[in-house]
Amino acid sequence: MGLTYVPGLDRILAEVADLLDVVEIEPQSLWRVRGDGGIQVDEDVLGRLSDLPGARLLHGVGNPVGGCCLPDPRHTQLFGELAGRLRSPWVSEHLAFNRAADRTGSFHTGFMLPPCQTAAGAHAAARSVRAMADALPVPLAVEIGANYLRPRPGDLSDGAFVRRVAEESGCGLLLDLHNVLANERNGRGNVDDLLAGLPLDRVWEVHLAGGFEYRGYWLDAHSGLPDDDLLALADRVLPRLPALRAVLFEVTPSAVPGLDAGAVRELLVAVKEMWPQPAPLPPLSPPHTMAVPHAAGEVTTAPCDWELALGSLAVGRDPGTTPLARELAADPAIGLLRGLVAEFRGSALTGTLRYTMRLLFLTLGPDGVGELLGAYMRACPPRLFASEEAFAFADHLLEARPRVPWLSDVVELDRGLLRARLDGSPCTVGLRTDPTALMTDLGAGRLPVAPQRGHFRVRLVDDLAPA
Repeated sequence: MGLTYVPGLDRILAEVADLLDVVEIEPQSLWRVRGDGGIQVDEDVLGRLSDLPGARLLHGVGNPVGGCCLPDPRHTQLFGELAGRLRSPWVSEHLAFNRAADRTGSFHTGFMLPPCQTAAGAHAAARSVRAMADALPVPLAVEIGANYLRPRPGDLSDGAFVRRVAEESGCGLLLDLHNVLANERNGRGNVDDLLAGLPLDRVWEVHLAGGFEYRGYWLDAHSGLPDDDLLALADRVLPRLPALRAVLFEVTPSAVPGLDAGAVRELLVAVKEMWPQPAPLPPLSPPHTMAVPHAAGEVTTAPCDWELALGSLAVGRDPGTTPLARELAADPAIGLLRGLVAEFRGSALTGTLRYTMRLLFLTLGPDGVGELLGAYMRACPPRLFASEEAFAFADHLLEARPRVPWLSDVVELDRGLLRARLDGSPCTVGLRTDPTALMTDLGAGRLPVAPQRGHFRVRLVDDLAPA
């Protein structure tokens, strides 16, 4: 049993440490994307994580393996290096896609989207899984994701699709029970039918989480403790998984302040009672790949066409006028996905461009900021990392030049703070407005009143960086 680590969870971890066998880490949370585009591991955070109880697992959240675009080899290399340093017995990633490509290049979708559930889609996903698995020093499991789209006639069922990917690629499975329960609640099919189609002997890991209803859908939001239906499902399913090695409870950072340590303890105790752990399992080794027959001449949706149409719709790009694009555009879930992408992008900006976003809200109000963000999101595709999104939005603001006082100085100040934090070294910026007034007033949630003008050079230092 264990928990997935997120910032702020240290208090909970300390209070339930005696029940933890494993802590799972999302590697992207440890990465810093420098100003030059390079990626480095935050060694300070990694050092603190080494003091946590139990063993370590890694769960990727930004380099999925369900699409035609192969996983980023730079990210896979970092993933593997961390797995070696932390002695993870296996790692996991999502069976989804977050990049699509056309003749002009590829773009990020800002959200992990469901793969094309045809035989060709399963073959493309298996190729992507193998590309990552072959580059890693430990076995790879893939997570069955939430899918808000309506089932399509002629597609493989959810269970049959995952089985084909697992058998052709030779991977293990991460069964997120909240994902599959959300899929059932959203009309994709019965959980038991899904389980009947899965190779349950390949399930190495199970995730538990909470969610909530939003715009007529049950969201896989990781917003708190599992509900009674999910716990009842876990009670039925866990004893049926002969290769199960870990059960993880995961939650988002925004939900941590409302999490009660006593309730988490009760959850861990309850799940331990549901899961009659057998004698120690042998060391983990990847299952063998299996030849999966492909029907000759079969005419189905091409995975690359699916990804381009769905990805374009999710980010507000023109998907074209193909029958597939028209079919997907008519799915009610497209509006949900587009809204979730916009919310994630806005949240990334609020967390990285603190003073800029406060200045915009105080000057333009929520409606004006919404219009500004909408224009930016239509013009610029999503970025994978929050820091990349912040730099792109800052460039957009300086080009769009909305009527906002002190905007160029505040943007420059925020960009300097971000560079100092990412690069781990001081950053000097030039301003035409007193930075003390800007930071003091905006930091307190109010507009500056007649701040001093002049020529200022400010040396910005990350307070958390070692001296």
